[in-house]
Order: sequence, then structure tokens, then C-alpha cells
Amino acid sequence: MDADEDVTLKDGAAVAKKMKEEDNKALKRASESQAEKAAKKQKLDEEVEELKKHLQIVPNNKDDVYTEATPLARKVPIVDYEIYIENNKPYYKIIRANRSP
Repeated sequence: MDADEDVTLKDGAAVAKKMKEEDNKALKRASESQAEKAAKKQKLDEEVEELKKHLQIVPNNKDDVYTEATPLARKVPIVDYEIYIENNKPYYKIIRANRSP
């Protein structure tokens, strides 16, 4: 019985050592991911600050004229539509709020 117990203790020690190594690997991965998250957040914060610098409005003191920027994409609400048939196929004619087709 002493031989069986000795083998069991050796196996138990090997299993415990393996479990400890796996725990260390998991902790290392967790700490790496936290460091990566912190670095990514810092990089994003720097990019945001850079963009804020570019987006500041600078008044022109020579004249008090400001130009109003128009958006590049403008959505006109759809008011109504008509269905018409051409060559036995239904087509939709969209009528917008400004009455343009």
C-alpha cells in the first residue's frame, strides 16, 4: 500500500503543479488584456483630443460674418407615392415634401 500511496502522491503533486502553471497562464493573460485595454483607451483618448483640436471654431475678428455650412447629405421627407405600370411592371413614383419627383 505504501507504493500505491507514493504513486498517488506523485500524481497529485504533478496535477497540482500543472494546475498552478495553468492558473499562472490565466493570470498572465488577464493582466496582458488589462494592459492592452489601458493602452487602447489611452490611444483613443489621444485621438479624441486631436480631433477636438481640429473641430474648434475660430472666429474671424476682421469681420463678423459667419458662413452657414450645409450638410453634404440632406434627407427630404417622403410625403406620398404613386404606383404606375409600364410594360406590365409596377413602378413607384416618390413625391417628396418639396414636390420634386
